[in-house]
Amino acid sequence: MALFGKKKKIEEQNGETAENKESNSVTEEMKIILEAREEEQQERQAKAEERQQAQEEASKKEIFMEEQARQAAGKILEGDTIPTGMNFFVVCDEIPLSAAPEKEGNIIVRGNIRGTVKAGSDVYLYQGRGNKYKVTIEKIRNDSREFVDELSYGRAELEITHGDLPVPENPDEDASRPVQRFAVITDAIGIEDMEDAGCRGMAIAGNPRTTAMLCEYGKYGKEPLFFATVMDCLMTSEFVTLAKISAAGSGKSTVSFMGISTKNNPGVPFMPVFTDQRLAVKAAKGGFAKQNGPFRNLMLGFAQVAAIARDPHHQGFLVNPGGPVSITIPRDLIDKMVESETFIERFGAGAADNVSISLGGTGNNDLDRLLAKQGTPAVQKMLISNPAETPEFAAVGNAVKKYCGSRPDISRVLILITTPAENRQDKSYLCIMDCSEDSFKEECQGLAEAIKPYLRGIKKIQFQLFSRMKSVKFPDKVTWLYSKLPQ
Repeated sequence: MALFGKKKKIEEQNGETAENKESNSVTEEMKIILEAREEEQQERQAKAEERQQAQEEASKKEIFMEEQARQAAGKILEGDTIPTGMNFFVVCDEIPLSAAPEKEGNIIVRGNIRGTVKAGSDVYLYQGRGNKYKVTIEKIRNDSREFVDELSYGRAELEITHGDLPVPENPDEDASRPVQRFAVITDAIGIEDMEDAGCRGMAIAGNPRTTAMLCEYGKYGKEPLFFATVMDCLMTSEFVTLAKISAAGSGKSTVSFMGISTKNNPGVPFMPVFTDQRLAVKAAKGGFAKQNGPFRNLMLGFAQVAAIARDPHHQGFLVNPGGPVSITIPRDLIDKMVESETFIERFGAGAADNVSISLGGTGNNDLDRLLAKQGTPAVQKMLISNPAETPEFAAVGNAVKKYCGSRPDISRVLILITTPAENRQDKSYLCIMDCSEDSFKEECQGLAEAIKPYLRGIKKIQFQLFSRMKSVKFPDKVTWLYSKLPQ
């Protein structure tokens, strides 16, 4: 009996051991599953926290960049280097096709208002390759979706008229997108009455489009479309640079351009350029160009800047050193820009291979020699040059053409710039007129009265009768400003 009882107890124990082993085996499996699930949950939570942190960092960065852009805009719009006529600008970062305008045919755009915009304002819209259009702001919605008559430094939705924006000739073109993303709307006057309103003389007006785009560069610079638009802006802008001009004999001069380095590229020389001549003057007064000076301000087109910025002395160019917003364009990027369709269409292939700057001459050697022998209406030695294509000279040219068109005795008019060698600031317009000796005095008085309202930087006019210059043969190849005769 004892043996039987012991055997049964051993069997029971053996059975319990097997059962415990099976129970323990299930527990271990469940433990592995639970641990795996816990690890997965922890990984998901960690990724969620990373995403949240990334979103918070992106949000902080966006807020920081927005504040930077706001401050930069404030320095421009509330400072002494504001582009001509600019009270506000907005870079249209959204063109919502789903938004319905209040008036059929109008266009909705969105962006951050820099400065103060008012409903009913007639403004300019810049886009494409320096193209400028006139539109009207009819409605303004603030960030709370409320209509307002005026808004300063805030997010806004603008309803603008179609204005003189082009209508697609091809019906298949997307007519619903007349405004491109990153177009600039501003009341800055820009340039009027010029053959190329997109860039010539912009350094006087302040390059409104480029100024606006540079303010937003920190926010959108990494977007390919925005970056490409900025490059187009630079290629359709005009710049001011500081240069040292020295006499080289025979009435010629040599020009030396500055080279400055940046914190990111110490020891690497970049050519400094400015989008506004007032920025250049401010930089010079602040000691920017005192070393090895004195320096003069020269206005250059992009092709000239590209040529100089790639010479052996420079590794690119730096736009607006000292701010309010600066951007560095290295040599390798310039190489790509000068091969672009925009550059070739505007300047021609190879236009940035050589620097062409006319100093102390008209570019016509025969005319320069003639004027040197004939003399100009002044006692002291004079330097003769072609007028720069500025808004002032555009207005002067229009006045000349309008006046001469109504005067049958005037055959031709040529206008040059005379600069006293001893006083480079005392510039005058030299008007060479082809008319009769008898009417010359009367025509001079009439033309002077027609021109005077448009004189700004140059306020003097001198006249010379073409027939009095025939003691030396006048060069045949001269482009007259106005001519009833075949050129």
